[in-house]
Amino acid sequence: MKRKWIFILFLTLIAILLAGCGTTKNDTQEDVNGSDNDNGNEIVAGSIVPNISEGMPENKYHYVFSLKNNTTDVVTLNMNSSQYYDFHLKDNKGTVVYTYSDDKMFTQALEQKIIKPGDSLLMDLDLTEGLSTLEPGTYTVEAWSTANEAEDWMASTEVTWDGAKNEDSSAEEKLVVEEARVTYVGLQDLNSIEVTNEQNETVAMRLSETAKPFFDDLETGAKITVFYVVIDGQKVIQTATKD
Repeated sequence: MKRKWIFILFLTLIAILLAGCGTTKNDTQEDVNGSDNDNGNEIVAGSIVPNISEGMPENKYHYVFSLKNNTTDVVTLNMNSSQYYDFHLKDNKGTVVYTYSDDKMFTQALEQKIIKPGDSLLMDLDLTEGLSTLEPGTYTVEAWSTANEAEDWMASTEVTWDGAKNEDSSAEEKLVVEEARVTYVGLQDLNSIEVTNEQNETVAMRLSETAKPFFDDLETGAKITVFYVVIDGQKVIQTATKD
């Protein structure tokens, strides 16, 4: 009889131990799932986040189009020309009334940009040229990447256009792409260069985002042809070629 009770007690003890192991296993699984939920803000592999934000206050109609690398890997973007992005403006009916690339020329060469994890590629959207041809009102700007790897990387925002500052100017006046042969002197800052014109005068010119790559490795004294528009009295280079 005593042996029988010892045997029953032994079986009961084993059952308790097995139940405890099962509980521990379930608790461990729940902790793992909880840990995943707690990390909801961590980097998600494979995600490039496009965004449009306002630029500097002094440049009212300049916006910044950015591509943020929300992945754990370095992302390499390849472009077939110096055009990194494109954008258009839509009116309140959804009609496209201006497309940035329609009257632009871009250097036909393979361009490459590398974005490290957590970093962003920033691109300047100058809306002045497009808006200057339109009536005052609210428009939607939609920008997208032209990289070969782009997967619908588009962002949009609304822009209120107050109209051209100089109301006395001709209604038919529009920005015109002009051409000039110059000699490259060097960079003034990240957005401007110095050149000498054919009269040997030193001239400062601003760079559009699409024009910047051309000047990355350009040597001082190089003879180049620049294609530019005049915005608020400044010559803004859209593209350039080497003579």
